Amino acid sequence: MPSLRPGDGSSVSDINADRLLADLAILSAIGGRADGGLDRLAWSDHDLSARRWFAERIREAGLEPRVDAALNVFGHLPGTTGPWLLTGSHLDSVPNGGRLDGAYGAVAALEVLRTLVESHDPLAEQVEIVGVADEEGVRFEFGLIGSLALVGELDLSRLRDQLDWQGVPIRQVLAQAGRDVDRMTEAQQHRPSIKGFVELHIEQGPRMEAEGIELAVVTGIVGVHRQRIQVFGTQNHAGTTPFSLRHDAGRAAARAAGELRDLVQAADLEAVANIGSMRFDPGGVNVIPGRAEFTLEVRHLDERVVRQAVDTFAARLDRICAEEGCRAELELLSWVPPAPMDATVMDALEEACKATGRQPARMWSGAGRVTFPPGCCSSPAWAGSATRRGRPPRTSTSSSARRRCFGASGQRRRG
Repeated sequence: MPSLRPGDGSSVSDINADRLLADLAILSAIGGRADGGLDRLAWSDHDLSARRWFAERIREAGLEPRVDAALNVFGHLPGTTGPWLLTGSHLDSVPNGGRLDGAYGAVAALEVLRTLVESHDPLAEQVEIVGVADEEGVRFEFGLIGSLALVGELDLSRLRDQLDWQGVPIRQVLAQAGRDVDRMTEAQQHRPSIKGFVELHIEQGPRMEAEGIELAVVTGIVGVHRQRIQVFGTQNHAGTTPFSLRHDAGRAAARAAGELRDLVQAADLEAVANIGSMRFDPGGVNVIPGRAEFTLEVRHLDERVVRQAVDTFAARLDRICAEEGCRAELELLSWVPPAPMDATVMDALEEACKATGRQPARMWSGAGRVTFPPGCCSSPAWAGSATRRGRPPRTSTSSSARRRCFGASGQRRRG
């Protein structure tokens, strides 16, 4: 870990906010929807177009672009070999996602490094930017794929045979993008060149805007547990089968879903959970479902709370199935443990925020990130932009703080 100590940022030039916003507008148009949302699913045509655009902007800035085996896009000053402070975010989105989600952090990273180069700041030699691949985890069964490959934690045995919801194998998806799923772990060869990571990201929630918080330093990232759950009953005619003789998989799943919030909050009031998809088979209006399938996600900063909530829900589901004459099968999709932020990086971020004349809050993040050693700075989500629409970011606040953070954290090679 490099030595991080605060600097006054006096040697760092101001970013070009107009250029940052122009880049963000161009990137937002790639996969942009007429209703203000964004469709840029991992490794889709829109996502690959965004990655090509990002690499070209890196090249136009006089930087050296590089795309690794997992389709992460990097940029650094030519002739430098690290170790680097890595910064950036993701370029993919959820279906009908937010235009600032991930894109803001990636474009801000580009603007900061571009400014350092233009002002001939020696810090430029110590910074590398990145647009990571498949952070969202909605196309395949788990996310953070590009980041996991980069840090050497990608499980190829689980990834190789995965299909997206249209039945397209990940092997085919990556082959069309010029990559081999069996070689994705080669991305970890870059890991020794990275000594830290700083990410600027929207909050993806309403708290900062509601409380008038302009900047926040993230103290920790929640653990995320995801399951696929199937409930099996007996398919039958809905008009001729009385309630007393039904083994309704749909009813059992719906009952369990209805009790989820109370069960999770009994574990801890700060715990959250979600059932993001549910499907009944065969799906006929007059057919009692013989099978129900749904996803479950539980998040909290404490792994013990996550385990308690998951176990409590599973036990309650079993009891409901027994009452309904059904049975359930649970399959783990992914588990990302909670991640506390690095204290030294947090302090450097806080000093950088203060150097802009603003006192940052400290708060944990309910959205997943992969950083090493980790640091994250949040800006408000601005009117729901975490999921769909949003106002432009206040570049004079958050990007300036990131610029000054590099002034604080880059002192390891000065004096």
